Amino acid sequence: MTLVRLLDLDRGGVVELEVDGGAHPNAIIEKLREMGLVSSREAVIYGVSQDGRRIWYVPAATVDQLVAYSNQTKQPLSFRRFPIHGLGEAPR
Repeated sequence: MTLVRLLDLDRGGVVELEVDGGAHPNAIIEKLREMGLVSSREAVIYGVSQDGRRIWYVPAATVDQLVAYSNQTKQPLSFRRFPIHGLGEAPR
């Protein structure tokens, strides 16, 4: 298991997760959903953030590669939520 520290750019603060290092990075999103930090009506983008506002995608095949890139470049891993349109109730 790999400890992953992510900055939550929407709510602020740091989130720590234990994820299998050999898993695809989308396992991070599943773990965030399990912890209740992301709803089923939200999409998530993750990557590195140089300025604390924008996220740059990192092409990584595993969680370990993603964490290694973050450590090597000294840029924090971050995530941001986006609503999935069309999943709410129909307007009345």
